Amino acid sequence: MTYDAEYHSLYRLKNREKLISYKKAWVEKNSEKVSVDGKKRYEIKKEQIKFYVSLYKKLKPEIANANKAKRKASKKLRTPNWLTDIDYERINNEYKLASILTKLTGEPWHVDHVIPLQGKTVSGFHVPSNLKAIRGSENCSKQNQFLAM
Repeated sequence: MTYDAEYHSLYRLKNREKLISYKKAWVEKNSEKVSVDGKKRYEIKKEQIKFYVSLYKKLKPEIANANKAKRKASKKLRTPNWLTDIDYERINNEYKLASILTKLTGEPWHVDHVIPLQGKTVSGFHVPSNLKAIRGSENCSKQNQFLAM
């Protein structure tokens, strides 16, 4: 029996919704495995991913700039005006900590919003209690999700 690419392509087109729902259910049921596999894949392909991200930014600067502007605006909108000077100092200290950890460990550390600024189900604020220095790989694999600890 030979593999018929055209048949399988047509099958996928005709049964697209069924296959999507099956895949979603499988991912939901195996979320831990998906997470672990994603982290492994990222570690293996880290340099390749960095290269493609930088290439994308060079080839599509308008999209990269729009995404950066959206992120900056979101952060500004999610920063309450009741923050004190001490709160801003605590925020700066979290970013300094990430920078120091990056230098000490030789791997990137990011400041993560525990409750994301642009979450699908919940959105947090840009306040000291919502910030945490974590490894860059963890932050990238988390994406824009709220992971209750």
